[in-house]
Amino acid sequence: MAWLHRRGRATGKQPIRRRTIAAVAVLLLAGATWITGPGPAAAVPAPSGPHPVARTEAALTAGARTILLSIWYPTTTKPGAAPYIPASSLAAAAQMASKAALWLHTPAAAPAMSATVLPISVDAPVAEGGLLPVVIWSPALGTPRWIASGLLMELASRGYVVVAIDHTGESPAVEVGGRVQVGNPPDAADHAFMQAALDMRVRDTRLVLSQLHTLPVVGARGDLDRMAMAGHSYGGQTAMATMAVEPRIRTSLVLDGPAVWDGVEAAPDTDRPVLLLAMGAMVHASWTATDASIVTLEGAGHYTGTDMPTFGCATDLCGTIDPNRGAAITSAVMAAWLSGHLLGVDAAMPEDPALRWRAG
Repeated sequence: MAWLHRRGRATGKQPIRRRTIAAVAVLLLAGATWITGPGPAAAVPAPSGPHPVARTEAALTAGARTILLSIWYPTTTKPGAAPYIPASSLAAAAQMASKAALWLHTPAAAPAMSATVLPISVDAPVAEGGLLPVVIWSPALGTPRWIASGLLMELASRGYVVVAIDHTGESPAVEVGGRVQVGNPPDAADHAFMQAALDMRVRDTRLVLSQLHTLPVVGARGDLDRMAMAGHSYGGQTAMATMAVEPRIRTSLVLDGPAVWDGVEAAPDTDRPVLLLAMGAMVHASWTATDASIVTLEGAGHYTGTDMPTFGCATDLCGTIDPNRGAAITSAVMAAWLSGHLLGVDAAMPEDPALRWRAG
């Protein structure tokens, strides 16, 4: 969860002047990458699957609400070099990076986020073949859809179409119609806020599910009979809550999140398989009431499965495990689970001394 870690509980209620000054300072820092030349770009691990990867962007509107989507998919186009942050301009990318880095408690990462490129193509043709299984991705509370790009492009390289959702208003910043729209800091201590956020996330996801047939790549090549949902932290709870009301979701994968947030609602009741990959040795108590398959990754931190370790963050956020090893284990566990539940292929779970399987 972006707002809970060992440094304490952030509520988004610090004085407005302090927040404004900090945001401006980080924005200037990030923006400097475009003034002085290429910044200290990070090396997000390249995907290891058999397919090159492409990404395209889409937006869905319901009333006054617009949500932004990134769609990752296999292609036959040779790997290119695409901006890490999907934005219409360098200035917009810098602004989005600065806000996200500030909310993620790593403001110094903003220049790297702005300067990083990925070994993918943009808007390239989809790989030839039949229908492709679909994975819906929901990010953690107060984080953008692109902060797990390494994981999502890895899944795409293995033959999945991945639809990543930005939950507008809760996300640090999104670009709607060429303008950057800044979100409101989440208040994880407020049960009413957390319930409202979960309700909004489920509505967002159900809107996406209802419109999959209209989306680029997914509409033409997505296999809507083979769908999973995955998410990080509160995005994992979003996946479970959505699966409880959406029979089209075959399985859920939770990357270091609770089965249910304290004081929000009971753990969803579902007869379909759920995987929890917990970062570190601790498992949230809410999982004891579920039949989920549970595996822990020792030495990992809450953001190990995202790109944050690549950009550099403290051990209380990203753990002590090597970033590339943590990313490889995370993607291997998720890919093996998806292979079994979407492809019908019994892929062996990765073996690593840091992985510990537990009873649900």
